[in-house]
Amino acid sequence: MSDNAQIQAMPETTTPQPATDDMTLKEIFKAMKSDRHGIWCLGHDGVLRHFDAVRNVVDARGLTQAQIREYYNVPDDQIPPALLTADGRNVSEWDKWHPAQSDVPRIPTEEERAKKRAAREEFRRLNPDFECLKPKADEGK
Repeated sequence: MSDNAQIQAMPETTTPQPATDDMTLKEIFKAMKSDRHGIWCLGHDGVLRHFDAVRNVVDARGLTQAQIREYYNVPDDQIPPALLTADGRNVSEWDKWHPAQSDVPRIPTEEERAKKRAAREEFRRLNPDFECLKPKADEGK
Protein backbone atom coordinates (compact mmCIF):
# COMPACT_ATOMS: atom_id res chain seq x y z
CA MET A 1 0.00 0.00 0.00
CA SER A 2 1.39 3.39 -0.92
CA ASP A 3 1.83 6.18 1.60
CA ASN A 4 -1.00 8.15 -0.03
CA ALA A 5 -3.37 5.22 0.32
CA GLN A 6 -2.46 4.88 4.00
CA ILE A 7 -3.04 8.58 4.60
CA GLN A 8 -6.46 8.36 2.97
CA ALA A 9 -7.29 5.37 5.19
CA MET A 10 -6.94 7.48 8.34
CA PRO A 11 -10.24 8.66 9.82
CA GLU A 12 -11.34 12.19 9.05
CA THR A 13 -10.85 13.24 12.67
CA THR A 14 -7.26 12.48 13.56
CA THR A 15 -6.78 15.35 15.96
CA PRO A 16 -5.38 14.27 19.30
CA GLN A 17 -7.96 12.67 21.55
CA PRO A 18 -9.00 14.45 24.74
CA ALA A 19 -6.69 13.92 27.68
CA THR A 20 -7.66 10.74 29.46
CA ASP A 21 -5.02 10.77 32.20
CA ASP A 22 -7.52 11.47 34.98
CA MET A 23 -10.34 9.32 33.60
CA THR A 24 -11.29 5.87 34.86
CA LEU A 25 -11.28 3.05 32.37
CA LYS A 26 -15.10 2.99 32.49
CA GLU A 27 -15.19 6.69 31.54
CA ILE A 28 -12.76 6.08 28.68
CA PHE A 29 -14.87 3.21 27.32
CA LYS A 30 -17.97 5.43 27.46
CA ALA A 31 -16.20 8.29 25.68
CA MET A 32 -14.87 6.15 22.83
CA LYS A 33 -16.65 5.47 19.57
CA SER A 34 -17.54 1.84 19.02
CA ASP A 35 -19.02 -0.43 16.41
CA ARG A 36 -21.81 -2.81 17.37
CA HIS A 37 -20.08 -5.76 15.71
CA GLY A 38 -16.58 -4.75 16.75
CA ILE A 39 -14.09 -5.75 19.39
CA TRP A 40 -12.08 -3.94 22.08
CA CYS A 41 -8.36 -4.63 22.32
CA LEU A 42 -5.51 -3.25 24.42
CA GLY A 43 -2.37 -3.33 22.29
CA HIS A 44 1.13 -4.05 23.56
CA ASP A 45 1.82 -0.36 22.92
CA GLY A 46 -0.63 0.63 25.67
CA VAL A 47 -3.31 1.89 23.28
CA LEU A 48 -6.92 0.83 23.82
CA ARG A 49 -8.58 0.44 20.43
CA HIS A 50 -12.00 -0.47 19.20
CA PHE A 51 -11.99 -2.34 15.90
CA ASP A 52 -14.96 -2.92 13.62
CA ALA A 53 -15.84 -6.40 12.36
CA VAL A 54 -13.21 -6.29 9.59
CA ARG A 55 -10.59 -4.85 11.99
CA ASN A 56 -10.49 -1.20 10.98
CA VAL A 57 -9.74 1.05 13.95
CA VAL A 58 -12.92 2.87 15.04
CA ASP A 59 -11.35 4.74 17.97
CA ALA A 60 -8.09 4.68 19.90
CA ARG A 61 -6.89 6.10 23.23
CA GLY A 62 -3.48 5.89 24.84
CA LEU A 63 -3.67 4.59 28.41
CA THR A 64 -1.52 5.40 31.42
CA GLN A 65 0.15 2.67 33.48
CA ALA A 66 -2.60 2.98 36.10
CA GLN A 67 -5.31 2.55 33.45
CA ILE A 68 -3.53 -0.46 31.94
CA ARG A 69 -3.45 -2.10 35.39
CA GLU A 70 -7.14 -1.22 35.85
CA TYR A 71 -7.88 -2.88 32.48
CA TYR A 72 -6.31 -6.15 33.60
CA ASN A 73 -7.36 -5.95 37.26
CA VAL A 74 -4.89 -8.71 38.21
CA PRO A 75 -1.52 -8.79 40.00
CA ASP A 76 1.39 -7.40 37.95
CA ASP A 77 2.90 -10.85 37.46
CA GLN A 78 -0.18 -11.79 35.38
CA ILE A 79 0.00 -8.76 33.07
CA PRO A 80 1.89 -9.28 29.78
CA PRO A 81 5.46 -8.07 30.39
CA ALA A 82 5.41 -5.58 27.49
CA LEU A 83 2.49 -3.75 29.13
CA LEU A 84 4.27 -3.32 32.46
CA THR A 85 6.33 -0.52 30.90
CA ALA A 86 3.96 0.60 28.12
CA ASP A 87 2.57 4.12 28.12
CA GLY A 88 0.00 4.59 25.38
CA ARG A 89 0.16 8.36 25.75
CA ASN A 90 3.57 8.29 24.04
CA VAL A 91 2.25 6.58 20.90
CA SER A 92 1.91 8.84 17.85
CA GLU A 93 -1.52 9.56 16.41
CA TRP A 94 -0.49 7.72 13.24
CA ASP A 95 0.45 4.59 15.21
CA LYS A 96 -2.74 4.73 17.28
CA TRP A 97 -4.75 4.45 14.06
CA HIS A 98 -2.33 2.05 12.31
CA PRO A 99 -1.35 -0.56 14.91
CA ALA A 100 1.26 -3.24 14.44
CA GLN A 101 -0.26 -6.44 13.06
CA SER A 102 0.42 -8.15 16.39
CA ASP A 103 -1.96 -5.64 18.05
CA VAL A 104 -4.85 -6.35 15.66
CA PRO A 105 -7.13 -9.15 16.88
CA ARG A 106 -7.62 -11.91 14.36
CA ILE A 107 -11.06 -12.52 12.89
CA PRO A 108 -12.53 -15.78 14.20
CA THR A 109 -13.41 -18.54 11.78
CA GLU A 110 -17.04 -19.46 11.16
CA GLU A 111 -16.45 -22.64 13.16
CA GLU A 112 -15.18 -20.62 16.15
CA ARG A 113 -18.21 -18.31 15.90
CA ALA A 114 -20.57 -21.29 15.82
CA LYS A 115 -18.94 -22.77 18.94
CA LYS A 116 -19.25 -19.44 20.74
CA ARG A 117 -22.92 -19.10 19.74
CA ALA A 118 -23.62 -22.65 20.95
CA ALA A 119 -21.88 -22.00 24.28
CA ARG A 120 -23.81 -18.74 24.74
CA GLU A 121 -27.12 -20.49 23.99
CA GLU A 122 -26.27 -23.30 26.42
CA PHE A 123 -25.42 -20.74 29.12
CA ARG A 124 -28.73 -18.95 28.47
CA ARG A 125 -30.61 -22.25 28.70
CA LEU A 126 -28.96 -23.09 32.02
CA ASN A 127 -29.23 -19.52 33.42
CA PRO A 128 -32.53 -18.08 32.15
CA ASP A 129 -32.54 -15.23 34.68
CA PHE A 130 -29.08 -13.92 33.80
CA GLU A 131 -29.98 -10.43 32.48
CA CYS A 132 -26.71 -9.73 30.69
CA LEU A 133 -27.14 -12.56 28.18
CA LYS A 134 -30.86 -12.27 27.42
CA PRO A 135 -31.43 -11.98 23.66
CA LYS A 136 -31.95 -8.44 22.44
CA ALA A 137 -34.95 -7.65 20.24
CA ASP A 138 -32.75 -6.89 17.21
CA GLU A 139 -30.12 -9.63 17.78
CA GLY A 140 -31.26 -11.77 14.86
CA LYS A 141 -30.99 -8.92 12.36
